Amino acid sequence: MKAFQLSLITVIACSIVVAEEASGPLSPAESLRRLEPAGGLEISLFAHEPMVVNPTNIDIDERGRVWVAEGVDYRRHADLRPEGDRIVILEDTNGDGTADRLKTYYQDPSIKSPLGIGVFGRRVVVSCSPHVFLFIDEDGDDIPDEKRVLFSGIEGVQHDHGVHAFVFQPDGKLYFNFGNNGNRLLDGSGSPVVDAAGNVGSGGGTPYRQGMI
Repeated sequence: MKAFQLSLITVIACSIVVAEEASGPLSPAESLRRLEPAGGLEISLFAHEPMVVNPTNIDIDERGRVWVAEGVDYRRHADLRPEGDRIVILEDTNGDGTADRLKTYYQDPSIKSPLGIGVFGRRVVVSCSPHVFLFIDEDGDDIPDEKRVLFSGIEGVQHDHGVHAFVFQPDGKLYFNFGNNGNRLLDGSGSPVVDAAGNVGSGGGTPYRQGMI
C-alpha cells in the first residue's frame, strides 16, 4: 500500500513538473516550429523578447521599419512599468530578415496598454483608451516634437474592447474601430462627435450600439 502511495505521489509530482514546463513561455525557436504556414508561405522570426515585450499592434513605415506598440502595463500588471508602455521601432539594418536595431520612439505613463498604432510619414497615431494620440515628428529624428489628443472619452480603459488601430484607405479617409466597451467618442476638446445626420457617436442605441467603425 505504501509503495502504491509513493508511486502515485511520484507520478503526480512528475505531472506537476511537466505541466509547469508546458505552461511556461516557449523558446523563440520552439514557437516558430509550432507554426504551420499554408501552402506556398514561409514563416521566419523577425524579433522576440527581450527586444520587444508583449506587442499589441504593429505597422510598417515607408522604410520597411516595424513600429510596435507594447502592452506590458495591462490590468493587474498596470504598474509593472512605472515609466509607461513603449512605442518602439524595429529595424533590420543588414537585410537578413531579423531585427537588429531597436529605437524607443515614445514612452510615458499616459500610454498604458495601447492597442493600436498607425504610421503616416512623420505623423503617428496611437490608440489607447480613453485617448487617441497624434504624435508629430517635425525634423524626422524619430523623437516626437508634438503630442495632440485627437479623440478622448473613449471607454474600455485597460480593456481589449477599447479603441484599436487606424488604417488609411484609398478614399483618403482614416478608418478605426472600437469594441463594445468603447461606448462613446469625443473629440480632442471633449465634445461629442456627431455624424453627418447629427447622431451622437455613442453606443447607447440612438442609433448606434455596441462596437463602432
